[in-house]
Amino acid sequence: QKGGGLVDFCLQTDDLIADTQRFRKAGVQIDDPQGQSRMRPDGYLLRWVFSLSAGTHRGVAPFLIRDETPREERVPRERTHPNGVTGISSVTVAVDDVPVVRGWYDKALGTPAREIRRDDVDGIGVRVTIGPHAFDFLAPRRPHGPLRDWLTARGPSP
Repeated sequence: QKGGGLVDFCLQTDDLIADTQRFRKAGVQIDDPQGQSRMRPDGYLLRWVFSLSAGTHRGVAPFLIRDETPREERVPRERTHPNGVTGISSVTVAVDDVPVVRGWYDKALGTPAREIRRDDVDGIGVRVTIGPHAFDFLAPRRPHGPLRDWLTARGPSP
């Protein structure tokens, strides 16, 4: 066991086929869209379609999702968590090769990433902003430190 935490992340889309193609053309290994459904205990059938990033790109590139039933039915808007958290504003992803990852996002999103340095984790990389969320893709600045330890234990991942 390596403890809990995020293993990947999702971007919601209204044009799953086009966005899947955009990430694929940018160099991301991503599967074709596939449908999924589940029945809630109250009998309501939830349906969605998603494309998973694949291979070593999983966890560094997002998986994409388009809900076929209202998202609020699958993920209720009004929810509380015991620790008081209300959402996620940013995600840090440890990577070995920032230029490659930057290329994916610059091409797929059509918006250039911004170079950043994060002394709290001794990393350097880029920040990609998608809506109200920030994604920091960081590589270690030195051979030892928190990002290198993370990459050694878990590989590139959030």
